[in-house]
Amino acid sequence: MTRARHDPAFPPIVSVDWLIERFDSERIQLIDTSWNMSSDGRPHHDVFLDEHIPGAIHFDVNVIAAPSRSPPHRMMPDPELFARLVGQLGIDPEATLVFYDNAGLYTAARAWWMFRGSGHVRSTVLDGGLPAWKAAGGKIEKGVERMRTPTRWPVPTTRPIVRTWREVLDNITSGNEQLVDARPPEQYNGDTSFRYPGVRPGHIPGSINLSQRNLRNAGHVFLGIEEMRDIFADHGIDLARPIIATCGSGITACIIALACEVIGQGRVAVYDGSWEEWGGRLDLPAELD
Repeated sequence: MTRARHDPAFPPIVSVDWLIERFDSERIQLIDTSWNMSSDGRPHHDVFLDEHIPGAIHFDVNVIAAPSRSPPHRMMPDPELFARLVGQLGIDPEATLVFYDNAGLYTAARAWWMFRGSGHVRSTVLDGGLPAWKAAGGKIEKGVERMRTPTRWPVPTTRPIVRTWREVLDNITSGNEQLVDARPPEQYNGDTSFRYPGVRPGHIPGSINLSQRNLRNAGHVFLGIEEMRDIFADHGIDLARPIIATCGSGITACIIALACEVIGQGRVAVYDGSWEEWGGRLDLPAELD
């Protein structure tokens, strides 16, 4: 089996069994990034209050973001703002942070990418998320989130690797980096205005469509390393070459980044604005296969 290059003490993903073994004995903080996956407008925090792993802190990727009056709304904040917002949540800079969400894997990858890219090595994702925890008989807590004392989170000296629309536009010509679109095929080649109003159908020219769903099983757990490597290869993606991950709004692109970290590729750039930004601009090229 191919070995990944991450520190085995802080792997990018951990199993439910790993968490259960350490739940009460190690300095671990659970970071719940759950979202309301419906379109009824219910606050994400209410979904967290419905059910979460005991002691978890709710982290909303829409809130821990750069200020914005127009789409895209969840770009990576600057280091000072990131440190201030994270500290206000009471997240411990000395703890191992385990991220999870209610979808199995969605926003947890985005939060992991933000923290790992900002230098917090002890950041990992619960493989299979809340559904896997519940299936294993893990305890669930409901109701009001406990109050926590704010922490002094250090201002990061490193940043997640991002690409701007200008860099992605230049890359269409240069081809220096492979652009991998994590959306399902019906969104890659179809209309996503139901999710992002005013955004055109289609995708960025030259991008390769690899739905992040293909990298996980029905229980939202990542496939084996070799199986994932084969899937990348079958889609014409060379893991030895640089990759830019993109998606609808910068969330599932981070699942591609996480998968590459798991299999040992690492250092994937994310186009933070993704199709929400690109597809909303008529001055940028788009195509439909």
